[in-house]
Parts: sequence; C-alpha cells; structure tokens
Amino acid sequence: MKKPDIIVLVLFVVACLGYVIFGMSDAPKTDAAEAGADRVAGAGTAAADGAEAKKAPVVTRDDNSPEASDEEPAKDLTLPGALPKLNLPDMAETAVPTKVHGKVQLEGELDEVTAEMAIRTLFPKIRGCYAELRGRAPQAKGRMLMRIRVRSGEAGKAGTGELYLKETQFTDPKYLTCVRSAIDEAKFDVKKEGINGTAEFPLFLMPEDVAKHEEAVASAGGTK
Repeated sequence: MKKPDIIVLVLFVVACLGYVIFGMSDAPKTDAAEAGADRVAGAGTAAADGAEAKKAPVVTRDDNSPEASDEEPAKDLTLPGALPKLNLPDMAETAVPTKVHGKVQLEGELDEVTAEMAIRTLFPKIRGCYAELRGRAPQAKGRMLMRIRVRSGEAGKAGTGELYLKETQFTDPKYLTCVRSAIDEAKFDVKKEGINGTAEFPLFLMPEDVAKHEEAVASAGGTK
C-alpha cells in the first residue's frame, strides 16, 4: 500500500473514532439538559400553583345588604299625622300636649271621640308627672307609645287602666309609676254605655308642657 493511501486511511479511522467519541459524549449532555429544563419548568409551575393556592379570595360585602352589619340599627317609630279636629264637649280638666299625639288606633267597642276624651282627661296628670321628672332631670323629654284600656264605670262614667308601654324614651321608675297611677285614676263623663276597648297612641312630652303645667297650677291656686 502506498504511503498516501495509508495516511488517508489513518485520517478516516481517526475521524470515525472522533465521531463516535463525541457523539456518545453529547447524547447524555442533551438528555441532562432537557431533564434539567423539565425540572426547572416543573419547579416554576409548582411555585405558580402554590402562589395561586396561597392567594386569599377577594370577598366583597354589600353595605346595603342585611348582612352588612351584625346587628341592624333600631328603626325609629313612624308616626302618622294628627287626628282631625273632633267635636268634643268642653271639659275644664282636659288638656292636650304641646306636640299633638299622632293617630289613635282603636280596638274593641271604642270610638275616636271617647278615646280622645280619655287621653285629654288623663294627660294633665301625666304632665304633672313629667314636671316632677324635669325637676330632677332637666334634660328629660321624649315620647311614649302607649296602649290603654277604656271601660265603662258607674252610670255615665268611664275610666282608663291597664297601661302598656310599647315604646318609651323614659326609663325613670318614679316617673313611670306616676304615669301608671294617673291612668288608673282617670275618670270622665260618657253618654254611651258598654264601652270596652283599647286605644294605642304616641304621646310626646316637651319642656313647654312643664310651663303649661305650672301655669295651670298657678291659675288654680294650687301646688305643683
């Protein structure tokens, strides 16, 4: 064999060996790189999933919904307009509050005129109770939602009793006892017989009522 042929053959063998050696060494590196890339990608996905899992859901609350507060604020009592003027008999011992009470709601055998007479008869005594309370608590004023029973008494008479305070802005025990006594003692003239029913009405008491009470006491020449 000629020398040039031997050189070509040697180079060919070296090239084949180099190809085999480099080819085998590159394969694992490629697999490892791909595996590493997969691991990095997997780690990134897991981290993203973990972040999503830890992210707290956004909760919104409608302030106008019933669940917006743990406890609903107490609603103010809606009071209707005053009663129309009634054709009542003149009674010297009757009086009305400075702020006229709202509509009277009736139950049983009780008409509006009789119910209004009952309220006007007992109010001067309630006003006296309020004047006594103002002497001890000058800031006292407010409203009571009252329910009283009106019954026939002796001939030509009717009386009130059985006070139910459905709402009151007054909590003084002495005042409330005085109001109850005033209602238990109230008597007035009636023409009808067989009266037996209840009247529910809001009663307002204001500082002006105390002034009217003192005027009435002074004009009568009595004591408060």
